[in-house]
Amino acid sequence: MSSRALRVGVLAPVFRARAALADPRRFARVTLVALAGLWLIVPSGAAVRLTASGLGCPDWPLCNGGVVPASAAHAWIEFTNRLLSGLVMAVCVATWWIARAIPGRPAGVRRWAAAAALATVGQVPLGAVTVAFDLHPLLVASHFLLSMVALGCGTVLALRARDLARGTARGWDRRHGPLAALTACALGSALVTGVLVTAAGPHSGDASVIRRYGRLDHAAYVHVRAVFAFAALALVLVAWLWRERVGDLATRRLGLAFLPLIGLQIALGEYQYRHRLPSSVVALHVSVAGLCWAVGVALAWRVLRPELAPEPAPRQRRLAADDWQPTQRTASGTAASRASGIGPPQSTQTP
Repeated sequence: MSSRALRVGVLAPVFRARAALADPRRFARVTLVALAGLWLIVPSGAAVRLTASGLGCPDWPLCNGGVVPASAAHAWIEFTNRLLSGLVMAVCVATWWIARAIPGRPAGVRRWAAAAALATVGQVPLGAVTVAFDLHPLLVASHFLLSMVALGCGTVLALRARDLARGTARGWDRRHGPLAALTACALGSALVTGVLVTAAGPHSGDASVIRRYGRLDHAAYVHVRAVFAFAALALVLVAWLWRERVGDLATRRLGLAFLPLIGLQIALGEYQYRHRLPSSVVALHVSVAGLCWAVGVALAWRVLRPELAPEPAPRQRRLAADDWQPTQRTASGTAASRASGIGPPQSTQTP
């Protein structure tokens, strides 16, 4: 069946909804829904690990050989996370599909939507491999990091969609942008080293699977220094932005809000490490890590790509009907002016 037949057939309401949501203002709201879902699967995945439910469904895509899991709590926790991940994947794929119908087909929006959708789709085979290999620490870590990739892409997508709805154009800040990009990279390194600390510590996912990757003290040593290097860069960046009044006020305020969020994350990490990893604090630590990553990516993007001031409209001089333009003092010009009735009145007195 051709695509045209689908558009006028049973799928006509779907295509009408797609066309309605392709309006830039509505699409900006769609990207916010996708972004919220991409963050939500972070604490959802953490709940699976913290309740030792990683192998609650030891097979994939079914759960204990059935479509609906048994009454066991671990199976339902794992299965619910799978359902939520599938829903978020569907939303991200739909967002990409809607982006392709936006008038003008903006390439940047379509590419970021495709990147977020591909990252969520990639979680499906990676999750299956993780279960098949009995929750190998590196596979569990990769599962989390791919979620961070999807969340970062979703963040930039929401910013690009907002600019599209408002008609905002952006340039490049080659003075402050490199430090913002370096800060984002340092935040990424803090995430990676934090995941390696988890892989070297108590295994995530199932109490019966005890496997370590590396030594906990070595991983923690590297992670702490990566975090403080990132925090120092973030502090310098935000101070520089306010000192030089860089960008718009919203960007500077975002940087100002970023600093206490970093402080909270550091405090949570220190507390959980010294108090034998209480599950509630670990869950909060993982959730705030997702927020830090999204805010850090947003700040780096807004500094690297500042808003361009709108070009002033060309000034048009409006001439009044009685505007008088001086003419050259020539015989022909004077005669023409007299004939057309334009020019100063001529005296009728004779010397």
